[in-house]
Parts: sequence; C-alpha cells; structure tokens
Amino acid sequence: MIDTDISNAGIAVMCDIARASGLDLDADKRAVLDGLIAQGLVEVVDQAKPAAGPKFAITSKGQLLLDKRGVGVNEA
Repeated sequence: MIDTDISNAGIAVMCDIARASGLDLDADKRAVLDGLIAQGLVEVVDQAKPAAGPKFAITSKGQLLLDKRGVGVNEA
C-alpha cells in the first residue's frame, strides 16, 4: 500500500517525467523534483550526457501512486 501524500504539483511533475523524461521541466517543477526523488517516486536514469541534462523516470512506487490517484499518462 502506498501511504505517500503528494501535491498536485508533484503529480504534474511526474506526468511531465513520464511523457518526456523530465526534459521539459520549468524551474518551479524542478524545485518539486528533489522531494519526489527523496520519496522514491522518481529516479535519475541517465547521466551519461551531462550537457543534455539528466533524465528521470517514474519508479514502480511512483507508478503505483499515479494509478491509485487515477492519473493516466499518454506517452504517445
């Protein structure tokens, strides 16, 4: 069971990450990102190209939280 409370901003950031690996996050959303990483909802997946910036992914815990909240993400 997932007992993590998450704000609407957190949900929005997780959706942006699911759609584009976090490459389109603005400054406000990046501020929320550290908390999501600390909660184990998001992880850094690619730091091989530092010039392009890190890429992020939703963890299985994060996906369960999105599913519990009824959030669907169109990755097309």
